[in-house]
Amino acid sequence: MILASRRIALTLLTFGLFLALGIVAVQARAMPGADADPVPADLATPAGSAVMSLTGPEPMAALADLGAPPRAVLGYDPVIIDGAPANPRGGCSTPVPLPDRFEPLCKIHDLGYDLLRLAARSGRPLGPWARQRLDHALVEAMHDSCTDPICEIGADLADVGLRANTWRQRAGTPITHEGVGDIALSLAVRAAEATAR
Repeated sequence: MILASRRIALTLLTFGLFLALGIVAVQARAMPGADADPVPADLATPAGSAVMSLTGPEPMAALADLGAPPRAVLGYDPVIIDGAPANPRGGCSTPVPLPDRFEPLCKIHDLGYDLLRLAARSGRPLGPWARQRLDHALVEAMHDSCTDPICEIGADLADVGLRANTWRQRAGTPITHEGVGDIALSLAVRAAEATAR
């Protein structure tokens, strides 16, 4: 009897997990990408202007948009990778191994996330458009770097992961350090909210 109860509980837990992951995937895929409309007030801020530059045709302009030396506002001197400023300590943080060619692209994306944190510290956090734009730019750059199907699959996996994480964090300021429990709880809360609608 106890064994049967445990099997039922495990089956229900597994079903709930797959349901939650399905909701996360659907909700995350529905999030806008680079076409998210910037908030005009955000663009008047140094961080907002820098995000637009970093994701646009002249990414180096992002450093000038800061209005102060990068070390003073970011806490480090960016490195330049393929004509774009990047966080020298950044990289791809994912539980799934990604192609090595993505690592420099993730460093650029990490600088973008640092801009979002800068905006929050200044008391003027940027709207969801900024994080969505940064994520979209990273995924596009990943796909552009690919020359084989395995790489393309890696870029698609990164896209799903980025969208899910951004959705989970409500497209707000990226949270730097979270435990597995915090991540699981926030996923469960967001999935519950989505099913309640």
